[in-house]
Amino acid sequence: MVEALAGPGDGAPTTLRIPRNAVARKVVHLARAAGGQVEAVRKGPTDKRPTYRLRLRLPGGRGSSDPCCARAILRGAFLARGVMGNPADAYHLEIATPAKGDLLAAGAARAGITLKRTTRRGRSLYYLKGADPISRMLGLMGANRAVMRLENDRILRDMRSQANRRANSETANLDKRLRAALQQRAAVRRLKARDSRLRSLPPALRDVAELRLAHPRASLRELAEISELSKSAIANRLRRLVALANRNGLID
Repeated sequence: MVEALAGPGDGAPTTLRIPRNAVARKVVHLARAAGGQVEAVRKGPTDKRPTYRLRLRLPGGRGSSDPCCARAILRGAFLARGVMGNPADAYHLEIATPAKGDLLAAGAARAGITLKRTTRRGRSLYYLKGADPISRMLGLMGANRAVMRLENDRILRDMRSQANRRANSETANLDKRLRAALQQRAAVRRLKARDSRLRSLPPALRDVAELRLAHPRASLRELAEISELSKSAIANRLRRLVALANRNGLID
């Protein structure tokens, strides 16, 4: 329908089949407002979905190269045969077109938007993916509320994504910290099993070994606060304890 109405307007009749009453009335109104003639309006079967067949003659002088016409072509094509995915799931917009859909691509290209083309179930489709091009396309068509909703959904989606990444990172860090703490405790316990008072260890290592046994799940920061040692000093001494247990074959 969009292709038929967007031609050079040489006065040749154009026949349209429209499945919706409101759309048919809008086409008649716009055709007459543009100085065209409505030669016939016929209503098809009424059992389920009536089809309105319009025969129009449109005047010349208006071309699809005009910016306003390009916007109207895109808007009309989307309203008639377009669909947009839920932004919460994916950024996807597509418009089904006749075999010759060059006007859609040309109109979008003038606004810096590149429509991609594919075929699905024998139908030609133009489509866009990505929040930025879809937002520009909606703005070009005058769907300002849709642009605002898309941007709001985009912000919420980015916030959720950042929160998930942060939560995953914190969980991974916690798991890593707990595994290290359990390994350190196991090393100290094996060393203590051979020497109950850890007399063979230097005093600095012995103090940190007892500290880890007393606080098996504490982080380095928490151990530093308890002992008044630095985190780096505690981490270094715990590594030495684990290495010592490994050298003596006390850890599997």
